[in-house]
Amino acid sequence: MAVSIPVQTAGHRQHSQLSPSAALRQAWVWYLILGFIPFAVTLAVIGASSYREGAQATLHVKSAWFLGAILFELIAGPIAFTIRSRLFRSYWEGQAVAPRTYLHGMIIVWMAFELGGLLSLLGCLMSNSLVPCLLPAMGAFMFFASVYPNGRAMHRPTGNTDDPEIYQEPR
Repeated sequence: MAVSIPVQTAGHRQHSQLSPSAALRQAWVWYLILGFIPFAVTLAVIGASSYREGAQATLHVKSAWFLGAILFELIAGPIAFTIRSRLFRSYWEGQAVAPRTYLHGMIIVWMAFELGGLLSLLGCLMSNSLVPCLLPAMGAFMFFASVYPNGRAMHRPTGNTDDPEIYQEPR
């Protein structure tokens, strides 16, 4: 007598299968972890700079880190949004984005802001001063906070996409 056990009941799921709700949960986990890292690093930088002995760096060093962090954000931010837009191409065509693609696209954007903010905080440590290098880090965190995961791209848009009065984003 042969017994066959379906793959789902045996506890083995394919790695390529990810439901939209599971992808949204994973996105929130990534978002919260990546949001906590610059907060913790900022506290560490403030603590280190308040107990550090020594002179502050020259204006040249401060401005170099400041401009470098701003240039990184100005270059990496649009590139990340362009990559995400290409990954989300099916959404702009009226189709739903695959959950794994949604997760990858959002992580790319978050990492661009995360790295820009951390680079700026590294500039605070290197220059032994919070100002002006803390400003790009605050800007990066504000952009990061505004791109929270909502999962709308994983659902098919409803309504008429050609008529903005009828078109609705899924909730």
